[in-house]
Amino acid sequence: MGLSRRAVLRAGYAAVILLLLIAAVEAYRIQATLSERHIDAYRTYVRREKVLSDLRRTIWLAGNAVRDFFIDPRQETAAVLNRQLHEYRADSDRAIAELDALRKPYGIKPEVRRAIADFWVTVEPLASTMMKASDSELYAFVQQEVSPRRNALTNALRELTETDQTDLQRVEGDFAQTRSTAARRLIIMLGMCVVLAVIVARFSLSQAETLERAAERQYQAVAQAKRDLEELSARLVDIEEEGRRRLARELHDEIGQSLAILQIEITNANALPDNRLPAIRERLTRARELTERTVQTVRDISLLLRPALLDDLGLIPALQWLLEDFMRRSAIQCEMHEEGVEEHLPDAVNTCVYRIVQEAIHNCEKHSGATRVRVAIRQAAGTLTVEVEDDGRGFAVDRPRVPRAGSGLGIVGMRERAARLGGTLVIESAEGRGTRLHLTVPLPAPEAPPATNSPESKSWVGI
Repeated sequence: MGLSRRAVLRAGYAAVILLLLIAAVEAYRIQATLSERHIDAYRTYVRREKVLSDLRRTIWLAGNAVRDFFIDPRQETAAVLNRQLHEYRADSDRAIAELDALRKPYGIKPEVRRAIADFWVTVEPLASTMMKASDSELYAFVQQEVSPRRNALTNALRELTETDQTDLQRVEGDFAQTRSTAARRLIIMLGMCVVLAVIVARFSLSQAETLERAAERQYQAVAQAKRDLEELSARLVDIEEEGRRRLARELHDEIGQSLAILQIEITNANALPDNRLPAIRERLTRARELTERTVQTVRDISLLLRPALLDDLGLIPALQWLLEDFMRRSAIQCEMHEEGVEEHLPDAVNTCVYRIVQEAIHNCEKHSGATRVRVAIRQAAGTLTVEVEDDGRGFAVDRPRVPRAGSGLGIVGMRERAARLGGTLVIESAEGRGTRLHLTVPLPAPEAPPATNSPESKSWVGI
């Protein structure tokens, strides 16, 4: 369904772009065609008017030449008249030929052509026929022959001009109709573009909304899965800690007590007089030693899983025992400073701080090669701050570290424990400059204000 929607969207966008291109090409073609036709028509009209004007001017000049001859009818003026009329007749013929070409396919009207021919037939022989005429004959000839024909020709040319104007108006009307038709066609194409664009836009918005809803559902699912994983991780940590607590109690209460009783019985048996069962006494001695080692082993396992001091006495005594045991085992000098820490902190805070400090000094023993470890813990303004610092070889904090199997909590585990309580864990280290771990854990608001007015500061140094 998604592929088909994308295909439809592509086809819709392609159709809109194609219609817009066609509309642009059509608009350009209409503009270019109509402009060219309009310019050609206007140029033809202007050319016709110029030719008609030249023809009228030629007829007018021919009439003036006849008038001048009639004023002074001599042999010399007759020669001038013949030459002028010959030139004017040639100009008239060229104008008529050009008008025929400009007015294709109809050409000049026959009555106009006859009027022009009659005019020239009348005026051309005047230089020879009217040489000896009297003034009254010349006047009568002008009034009866020249003037009517010239007026008739002028009227014919005027009608021809009016006809040209009518043709121009008709052509402009045709242009307007053609432009209107082309504009309607272009508007229809643009309307199709708009309609198709609206359809594609609505379809695109629908598709975008569908994808947005799908992305939102997927994001919600991922967020829910992340919350579930966080809850599962927290639950697993709780289960692990609870299992350690129960196992430590069972080891301490059941097995430890049983072994202790067994040790007492063996001690009592070993206290019997020497003359009674010397061989049994020797075996009981070995059994007592084995029992003592077993009891110590059980105690060590119990303390490693969950020290009873953490539940019975609180965080600070548990950390002191942890550092004493670490110093005895590794021969690394330890120092701890405590300031204003309450005896009864939430169990989750005690467990988090104890496990992080435990993992930090374990890493110090295994990897740092340090000779001194310093632990500082202080409580102030609803926050518990813990610092673990050593003088070991250090490491590059930004270098990726791949956890190994059986490596315990590790840095990732320590960060998860701190983040679970809303705290932060910052590790500062550099190669050859030691390592400093800074843990900050927020504390819940106390139900009642503390009894003391000022925090108590304590220090412990083990050598």
